[in-house]
Amino acid sequence: MWIWIIFIICIIIFLALDLGVFNKNDHVIRSKEAGIWTGIWVTVALSFSGVIYWLFSENLVDNPTDLTPGTAVLKYITGYLIELSLSIDNVFVIAVIFSSFAIPAIYQHRVLFWGILGAIVFRALMILFGVALINKIDWIIYVFGVFLL
Repeated sequence: MWIWIIFIICIIIFLALDLGVFNKNDHVIRSKEAGIWTGIWVTVALSFSGVIYWLFSENLVDNPTDLTPGTAVLKYITGYLIELSLSIDNVFVIAVIFSSFAIPAIYQHRVLFWGILGAIVFRALMILFGVALINKIDWIIYVFGVFLL
């Protein structure tokens, strides 16, 4: 449990640094700056594989499937790269939304940040309440399935 708490604290620190320190003043983010920050955050994410290796090699996490540290790292990097590639369509959608609402380039980072933060909060709430509903009402899973269809 403490590992999840540390992980969530790290995410909060990274989000606070992004908006409160590195992008405190609104400015237009050019391709060069975006590329540098993308490189930094991808490096941080891939460096986390070292933490995963350490956690699995020291048996600091539950390991019901008996993953080796190398396999756990491989699964993490595979999942990360899949999520990274799947997020490319979001860039297109964000560009369409920004142009549709005529959001000035100077405010796009702030709007994007708060939009992502809102999506994280609402996703967590949906998962929390969805699990609570499934635990209370067995047949609600069919309603969720129809909703997804």
